[in-house]
Amino acid sequence: MKKTVWLVMALFGVSVLGAALSACGAGSKPAAIVNGETITVKEIDDRFSALSPAVRDSIGNDKARVLDQLVMETLLMQEARKRRLESDAEVVRLMHDARKQILFGRLFELLRKEDKTSIPDEQIAQFYEKNRSSFAVPASLRASHILLADEATAQQAQARLKSGEPFAKVAEEMSTDPSKQRGGDIGYFSKGQVIPEFEQACQSMKVGEVSKIVKTQLGYHLILLTERREAREKSLDEVREQIRQAILSQQSQKFAESYVQQLRSKAQIKRMGPYAAPASATASSK
Repeated sequence: MKKTVWLVMALFGVSVLGAALSACGAGSKPAAIVNGETITVKEIDDRFSALSPAVRDSIGNDKARVLDQLVMETLLMQEARKRRLESDAEVVRLMHDARKQILFGRLFELLRKEDKTSIPDEQIAQFYEKNRSSFAVPASLRASHILLADEATAQQAQARLKSGEPFAKVAEEMSTDPSKQRGGDIGYFSKGQVIPEFEQACQSMKVGEVSKIVKTQLGYHLILLTERREAREKSLDEVREQIRQAILSQQSQKFAESYVQQLRSKAQIKRMGPYAAPASATASSK
């Protein structure tokens, strides 16, 4: 339950941030309008810039995927407002808790900047050698697809492809999947990340090849395999900054514990009622 609550909070927190960015970048060029609410190019760029390199790679650096996410968040926020959830007692409580966590995070971020501790290259290299397996990148595929509701329609799409029409054009005009806006492209995926029948078809294909009609629980697919990437291990240079941040995170945890202990040692803390501490324990409770 706790994880679910924080996932919900994360979603709404991101949406609120997106709205704030929209207000600040009012002069930015509109990228989409959802029920009268504008999503700007700046919002897309800001969200894209905040993504980790791994996530960017997984979506093929496709900003249209980011726009899809922002559209979804905007729709959810609009629905939440319609239901007046912003004044819901549980939402107010959760927002209060979230505000504290954001403030705490920002406090430690500022304190961390004041700390001039540096991470030597030798320490980064040692971390890399001890954790090489965690930097393994599995083999992945990239594909586009055309999703149809029934086999007869899938056969019509198949006929158009065989006649020489571009896959992206047929996807845009016939596919029922949101990926139609990108010519059917679904980005990169590795083993176990897509429906088994879809993955099996892709594994047996050559790059540039279009599949036969593939049936899954979603409907009927025509698949174009566009790229294969072999499994590999990321080099030290590729993950140097990632490792630096991981080490800083570990140090930040220790720093936070030490900092809080310093605050407690200087504070006047008086426990009352059933929480009153015995006189002998007063000093240790600080």
